[in-house]
Amino acid sequence: MVLAGGLAAGWLWFPGWQGAAESGRKSDRRPSETLVLVEALELAEDRVQIRAIGTGEALRSASLYPATAGEVVEVLFDAEQRVLEGAPLLRLDDKHERLSVRLAQVAEKEARRQFKRLEKLAPTGAVSVARLDTARAEMESAGLRLAQAKADLDDKTLFAPFVGIIGLSGIEKGDRVTEATMIATLDDRSSLLIEFDLPEEYTGRVRLGDLVVVRPWAMADSELQGAIHATDSRIDPVTRSLRVKARIPNPDDAIRPGTSFDVRLSFTGDTYPSIREVAVLWSRDGAYIWRAVEGRAQKVFVRVIRRDGGRVLVEGPLQVGDLIVVEGVQGLRNGQLIEPAPYDKGSAGSAPAATAKGVS
Repeated sequence: MVLAGGLAAGWLWFPGWQGAAESGRKSDRRPSETLVLVEALELAEDRVQIRAIGTGEALRSASLYPATAGEVVEVLFDAEQRVLEGAPLLRLDDKHERLSVRLAQVAEKEARRQFKRLEKLAPTGAVSVARLDTARAEMESAGLRLAQAKADLDDKTLFAPFVGIIGLSGIEKGDRVTEATMIATLDDRSSLLIEFDLPEEYTGRVRLGDLVVVRPWAMADSELQGAIHATDSRIDPVTRSLRVKARIPNPDDAIRPGTSFDVRLSFTGDTYPSIREVAVLWSRDGAYIWRAVEGRAQKVFVRVIRRDGGRVLVEGPLQVGDLIVVEGVQGLRNGQLIEPAPYDKGSAGSAPAATAKGVS
């Protein structure tokens, strides 16, 4: 009985002693540090690329109409012909206008002769001042009638207003045309203007002369560079966009007006801290990140500027070289002990560059 009682007492005492020992060991252990992966903070420029669909048009374009009605007596151009400024393109029957010019020349010559004769007699007193003034007025009127007759004669010929390429025309010799008859189109294709729409949020950044890269949809392997040529004076209230024109060279005349283009316009803004997207967390107070400071986690609230390609540009109280927690952010508390380890940069993404699609 004494032996059984001793065994029972030992069995009851041993677990309690063991638990007390375990409890003592736990109370002597320091709080464990949480392993996190960190990356040194770097700065990056805020680069934005706008993509839009543009339509090409000739640098200068004109629809040619005759200045007066008449019968076509000569067509002086062919389709796709390059013509110089001032070159005659079409002649109408002008026999009546030529006669009018000859009559006006005779009248002007006679009026001038009369004025010269009276002007010589005026110093002798044989001609009154009023008579001399009348002769001068008649001479000037005859000169104006001659100029008018010559202008009417010039209107019977259609001239090229600038250097360009003539389009197709259905006008033939013998046709009768009026001022409403379109003879042909004329395009200056030495350069092209690419018109596209720029979203409203970027209108304050675009400047004349900014670089533009365009690619014709029909020539996917061809990339051309141009510059902003002109912008509209107001934003379209329906599309909330600004109409913009870029100018590109077309020295080989390989691109025709009306071609559609993929337009890319890049902007470079301010410099901001660049952080991996996985490091940015959200709360009801906004976006925040964790920073490693002297072995402890520190919460830093930031404002997101732009994100792309797995990285985020932010604005906040950060400095170059700050250790930003990239992995292990879940469950961290402000001031928590952490053990920072370098993040594997072999998986690092490229520098952030946002892409926004414009309204086509």
